[in-house]
Amino acid sequence: MTSRKPRSDARARILDAALAVSDRVGAAHLTLDAVAAEAGVSKGGLLYHFASKELLLKGVVEHHMDQHQRDLELAQTMFPDTPAGYLQAFVHAQRHGLEAKRLHGPKATQSFIAAAVNTPDLMDSPRQYAAAHGRRLRELGPDFIEALLVTLAFDGLFFGDAFEMLDLTASERAALIAALESRAAALASRRPD
Repeated sequence: MTSRKPRSDARARILDAALAVSDRVGAAHLTLDAVAAEAGVSKGGLLYHFASKELLLKGVVEHHMDQHQRDLELAQTMFPDTPAGYLQAFVHAQRHGLEAKRLHGPKATQSFIAAAVNTPDLMDSPRQYAAAHGRRLRELGPDFIEALLVTLAFDGLFFGDAFEMLDLTASERAALIAALESRAAALASRRPD
């Protein structure tokens, strides 16, 4: 008799399976049948958690955003609870997030961005996150623009990787990230927070 993963694990397996299928065929070509097979659940089991393809795609995006938020919260325990400490935590979490994404190909990210064109509400969670992030950066007052430049550089790395537009060597990438970390640390050191 084979043991199955607990039922409470089904939602996470479905989300992981949707990402894997998207990585192979793209979000636009993802089917509920393919995701159910990948996750090892029945189609009815999948539909119990996600009643449509659109809700499944939205679930994957929200799952990704939740993971990013957990990474940021963990990083925040490593830095002072100040606006400048928040920036340093953000840089730390982004660095680790980019490293994790580079282990996978860019196809899933590309396909989710493409899917968002036809399903704009896929971007609801990222928009909410970006608004909250902007509010935190504005707490830096006159250093807001400097902090924004640092975070926009990480956006550039993310999209450059997603669309395979960056031709950086490993040492160039490391130097760029180190420069961003240095800028965040310098900003933190000159603030009296």
